[in-house]
Amino acid sequence: MEKVLLAGVGDVGKHLLEFAAREDREFEWIVGDIDEERAHWACNNAEIGAAHHGKHPKFRPMKIDLFDIEKTTGLIERERPAAIVNCTVLHTWHLIRELPEELYAKISSAALGAWLPCQLTLGMNLAQAIRDSGLSPYYINTSLSCLTNPVMGKIGLAPTIGIGNVDLIAPAVLTYVAQKTGVPRCSVETCQVCHHQHWVYPREAGYRSGAPYFLKIMIDGQDVTKQFDTDKVMYEAVRLYPPGIAFTTVSASSALKNLKAMVFDQGLRTHSPGPNGLPGGYPVRLSAKGAEVVLPPEISLEEAIRMNEESGRLDSIEEIKEDGTVVFADYTYEIMKETLGFDCKSFKPSDAKELAFEQIARYKELAAKHVR
Repeated sequence: MEKVLLAGVGDVGKHLLEFAAREDREFEWIVGDIDEERAHWACNNAEIGAAHHGKHPKFRPMKIDLFDIEKTTGLIERERPAAIVNCTVLHTWHLIRELPEELYAKISSAALGAWLPCQLTLGMNLAQAIRDSGLSPYYINTSLSCLTNPVMGKIGLAPTIGIGNVDLIAPAVLTYVAQKTGVPRCSVETCQVCHHQHWVYPREAGYRSGAPYFLKIMIDGQDVTKQFDTDKVMYEAVRLYPPGIAFTTVSASSALKNLKAMVFDQGLRTHSPGPNGLPGGYPVRLSAKGAEVVLPPEISLEEAIRMNEESGRLDSIEEIKEDGTVVFADYTYEIMKETLGFDCKSFKPSDAKELAFEQIARYKELAAKHVR
């Protein structure tokens, strides 16, 4: 039985365990969290629920502190997992919804990449521990992988693949097309290049339109793209999701699908963000070899990368330099400085931890004034 190390049992991590517990093909799960009791509760709930399905998953909850890279490296060396899934983040994006509507909308318009230090730090520490172990497990990073994976890629720590983002949009497009045409969803296929920005633009306040993308729609193998207003499809498909964070069940499904495809060498054609450190999302093939971008002849890899880099500029990030330095877009810098007093135009990956703690502290100060 293959081992999987799961770091973090927040919304996505808990859903992932629930789904994995009911799977026919089982893993031995090493379930780590900074709060060991939370890891135990999450494992207990998933294991108890699995009993209704005659399943008996193997979970081992434990404390894992990703700030202790040496200890995390030792854990990886001892357990030798086939795959590692990062579901940790220092500051979850939806906390700003606690703020008054006008203030929430202002900070939201800085875009989610404004919080990149918080999104990057723990996943990067885990990547460092993987490299230090000398092993090569598949590394699935769930934390804003359209933007964090390319930063890690620049410094030699690229995850194998991400989850969600384009893989939230693609199944929604399938569902939208099936609902509009009345054809079975199994008859619909898509090929998409798009960024996290396309996911948040229809859902969150302050995001701007105009990010480029590629979308090809096929029904029963026939290209029917010209029959649709693709801008409308991209927008309305995402709007099929309910408000709030219910979509995290779909993110967890994306993670489990990607995990199985690689560990069990399925050669699965799907969509996913951040393959091998690339920016944004792509159609990919997942197998024992890891993640391979598989594009149709209508678009080159260079064009796809340019699209996603341009979209990233509408998601806070002007540029990720060759040494991993992140340059925030001007509008992001100004909004974060004005609302939180966070004065940072660019940062190196090595500075992410310090800046993340600063962002968290400044958010807490702001929330203390406005959240009752």
